[in-house]
Amino acid sequence: MAIQTTSPARPRPRAASSGPSRLALSVALLVIACLVLGPLLILLRTALTPPDTFPLDGWEFTFDNFRTILASSELPTLLLNTAVYAFGSIIIGLVMAAWLAWLVERTDMPGRTFIRIALFTWMAVPPVILGFGWILLINPGNGILNALWSFFTGEAGPLTIYSMWALIFITGVSVTPTAFVMIGGLFRNMDPQLETAGFVHGGGRWAVARRIVIPLLMPGLLSVAIYVFIAVVQAFELPLIVGLTARIPVLSTRIYLLSTPDVGVPNYGLSAAFGILLLMIACLLMLLYFRVIGAGEKYKVVTGKAFHPRRVHLGPWAVPAFALSAVLVFLMVMPLLVLFWTSFLRFYELPTFDALTRMSLDTYREVLGRTAVRSAILNTVILVFVSSIATMALASVVSWLATRGQGWLARALDVMSFSPMAIPPIVMAMAILLLYLRTPLYGSVMILIIGHITIYLAFATRTMSSALVQLHKELSDAAMVCGAGWWTTLRRIVLPLVWPQLLNGWIWVLAHSARDLTIPLLLMTNKNMVMSTVMWTLWDVPDLPGAAALSTLLVLALLLIVVPIQLWIARASERR
Repeated sequence: MAIQTTSPARPRPRAASSGPSRLALSVALLVIACLVLGPLLILLRTALTPPDTFPLDGWEFTFDNFRTILASSELPTLLLNTAVYAFGSIIIGLVMAAWLAWLVERTDMPGRTFIRIALFTWMAVPPVILGFGWILLINPGNGILNALWSFFTGEAGPLTIYSMWALIFITGVSVTPTAFVMIGGLFRNMDPQLETAGFVHGGGRWAVARRIVIPLLMPGLLSVAIYVFIAVVQAFELPLIVGLTARIPVLSTRIYLLSTPDVGVPNYGLSAAFGILLLMIACLLMLLYFRVIGAGEKYKVVTGKAFHPRRVHLGPWAVPAFALSAVLVFLMVMPLLVLFWTSFLRFYELPTFDALTRMSLDTYREVLGRTAVRSAILNTVILVFVSSIATMALASVVSWLATRGQGWLARALDVMSFSPMAIPPIVMAMAILLLYLRTPLYGSVMILIIGHITIYLAFATRTMSSALVQLHKELSDAAMVCGAGWWTTLRRIVLPLVWPQLLNGWIWVLAHSARDLTIPLLLMTNKNMVMSTVMWTLWDVPDLPGAAALSTLLVLALLLIVVPIQLWIARASERR
C-alpha cells in the first residue's frame, strides 16, 4: 500500500513594498523643509518688522519696508541696471557658446577635444578670481592691455574696467562654459538629415538655417538663455568686485550693502524686503523656464531609428575656425595668466624684462606663513569636503525617495528639493544669517556648510534624479522580494549603478563650494574665514600679490582634483 505524502508548503516571501514608506518620505520632506523653508520664513518675518528693529524682536508686523522700496527713487535704477546687465551678459555668453558648440559638436575642426576639455575645466575657476584678473588687465591707470596700447600708439589706453559694458563683457565670458555645456547637447542631437532634405529641395545654407535649423533649436536655445539669465540676475561676485567701484548697483549688491554696511547699523528689514523682491523675480523667471522646457516636447528630432549624426566638413576654413576658437579660449585664460604673473612679485608691476629679475616665491611664503591664511585653508578643506559629501548623500536619498515614492509626499519632496534653484544665493545667505544670528552656529564653519548644502541641493538632486529614472523598477522590486529594505537597495544596488553621476555631482558641488564667495562673505566672522573671503580681504587692503598668490593656489588645487577625476570618468565610460 503506497503511502501518499505531501510536501510541506513553502514559506511565502514577505510582501515587497513597491516603494519607500510614508515615514521615510515624511522625514526627508521635513529635513528639506527645515533647510529651505525655515530661512525663507525668517526672511519674510524680518521684511515685515518695523524699521530700525532687530530681527525677531517683538511680534509687530508692518509693510513699511516694502513701501520704502516702492517709493524709493533707486528702485528703477536697480531694476534697469540688473536687466541691462543680465541681457547684455547672456547675449555675449550665448553667441560665444553657440559658436564653440557648433564647431566642437558638428564640424571636423581640429583640436575639438582641447576646446571641450578647456571649457569644462574652466567652470572650476572662481568668478572672484576672474574679476581680480580683469581689473589688472584693463584698469585705466595700470592695466596691462592699456599699457600695451600706450606703448604702440603713444596715447592713453581706451579700456576701462569700471563701466557697465566691461561688467557685461566679463560676465558674458564667465558664463560661456556653462552655456557651452548646455548648448552642446542641442547641436549634438540635431539630425543632419533634416538639413540635407532642405538642400535637396533647393534651399541654400541661409534658407536651411533660417527655416529648419534655427526653428528646431529655438526652444532649447531659449531655455538656455532663460537659465543663464536667472544665473546672472542672481550673480553677486562680479557685481561686487567691479560694480561697486564703478557705481553700478544691482539688486544683489544692494542686499549685501544693507546687511553689512561699512558705517552704521545693518538695516536687516530693508535688506530682507529687497531679498523678497529678488526672490519674486527669480521665481517668475523659473516659471518661464519650465514653460519653455515643456513647449520643447514637439521639437524632439532624435528617435529610435534613422538618426545618423555626421560632421560638417570645413575644408580650408578648419584652421581659421580653430584659431578663432583658440583666441576665445585664450581670452578666458588671460585673467589667470595676469594673476599668475603678479603672484611672483612683491608689488604689482607691468610685465617687463626688468620685472622678471624680481620674480620669486617670497609672496607665497609670506601668505602661507600667516596664521589667518592657514586657518582659512583648513576651514576651506572642511567646508568643501563636508558640504559636498553631505549634499550628494542627502541628494541621493531624496532623489531615490522622490523617484520611487508614490503619492503627494513624493511629489512634494521632489518640488521642495528643487526649489532652491529659484532662490538667489545672496537671498539664501541673508535668510540663513537671520535664522542663525543668535545661535551658537553663527560664526562657525557649520553655518557655511548648511548654506552650501541648501543652495547646491537643487543641482545635486537633479543630477541624481536623471540617473535614477533610467533604472527600471524591477531592480528594486527584486531586491525587496529577497528581503532588502529601501536603504539596503539604495546602498548595495542603486548607488553602484549610478556612481559616475554621483561622482560628477560631487566634483561639481566641491568646486562650486570652494569658489563661492556669496555665502562665506555674508556670514563671515573672524572664526570662519575661508580662502575666498581671505582673497577678498587681501584684495581690499590692497595686497594684490597676496590675493594673486592665494588665487593661484586655489585654482591649482581645484584643477588637481577636477581634471584627473574627469579624465578617469571619461576612460571608465569608454570601457563600459
